[in-house]
Amino acid sequence: LDSLLQEMRLWLCLGLAVAILGVQTNAKSNNHTSSRVKRQFESRPCDPSVCRIPDCNCGGSDIPGGYAPDEIPQFVLLTFDDAVNDLNQAFYEELFGGRYNPNGCPIKATFYISHEWSDYGQIQDLYADGHEIASHTVTHSFGTNFNEEKWANEVVGEAEMLVRFGGVNPADIKGMRAPFLAIGGDKMFNMLSRYGFYYDSSMPTSTMSWPYTLEYRMPHACSVKPCPSESHPGMWEVPMKTLQDVRGGSCSMADGCFYKEDAESIQKIFTQNFLEHYTKTKAPFPLFFHAAWFFNRAHRKEGFLKFVDSILALPDVYFVTSQELIAWTRFPEPLPQVHTSPIFHCNFPDRPPRCGRKRTRCQLAHKGDKRQFATCQQQCPKRYPWVNNLNGD
Repeated sequence: LDSLLQEMRLWLCLGLAVAILGVQTNAKSNNHTSSRVKRQFESRPCDPSVCRIPDCNCGGSDIPGGYAPDEIPQFVLLTFDDAVNDLNQAFYEELFGGRYNPNGCPIKATFYISHEWSDYGQIQDLYADGHEIASHTVTHSFGTNFNEEKWANEVVGEAEMLVRFGGVNPADIKGMRAPFLAIGGDKMFNMLSRYGFYYDSSMPTSTMSWPYTLEYRMPHACSVKPCPSESHPGMWEVPMKTLQDVRGGSCSMADGCFYKEDAESIQKIFTQNFLEHYTKTKAPFPLFFHAAWFFNRAHRKEGFLKFVDSILALPDVYFVTSQELIAWTRFPEPLPQVHTSPIFHCNFPDRPPRCGRKRTRCQLAHKGDKRQFATCQQQCPKRYPWVNNLNGD
């Protein structure tokens, strides 16, 4: 990471020099050249006649590829934030055990992992099962005022620990979600691009939308500032469509809504929100959770699992990862082809096996207490890994 950060500082210096040179050159050039330089640095409203898939998309509810709603699947985007450990292991095993998409593959989710309290052996199990693993930072801190180096320490640092302790292939870690959905504006997106990430999923919206690129202005209002204002070609946003609760309120994370606390009511509110997508535009349906919402709340788990089973009984509902959703957005296919599409496969020969009983269990001092985690990748480090000491030396 240190070498990457040094490279990043050099890149920033070179970028500043290029920008200064560009301004000086523009002062001597015509209006056409000036507008091109402005286009380079500032995002403009998105024109769908110019911004076209596979490398650009304006977002909104228009279906990529021009398909009608009845020609495509209803994608369900299920994600979980924060640590993976013994507190949620049993819930994940029950949720994902024996539930399948119409193509016969197990349903999938995306896990945005933060480091503290995480068990990397269990993360390896989820990765081996086909789920997507993404970064939710090391320290789970409020990052609005982070500079690019701090964002790199947090996001890339967690990615490195997912590789080192969880056995995740670095080529498979391509996205992030900001803690508290507090994104860092252009600094954060510059960092993502610099380190080979190609998407974020942190920006709430009340409108239905497919993933979109940040080359042009985003298609919805900025609800949590600072949002990006510059152009970021090749960078995707998986927007966080809000859910509506029984009081008429809305929430980005599904566990932030108000529910009547019984299984039937919980199943009903998810069903009502789902039908708004399924019977209208078929824009991706969001289910963004902290697994702690289900802990010791049997009626919540019961209502949610009944809802999941009810929509999986439909012939066109697919639970997909964030990367899979972006891939389909770039290369859309009608429903019959989706059933055999390599995008939604469940064969992962290059991933490590489940961790099993061979894991090394570590107990290390941290913040005046003990932190436990397991790994199948190496022996326990000397110290609890953290920002600026990812090896735990």
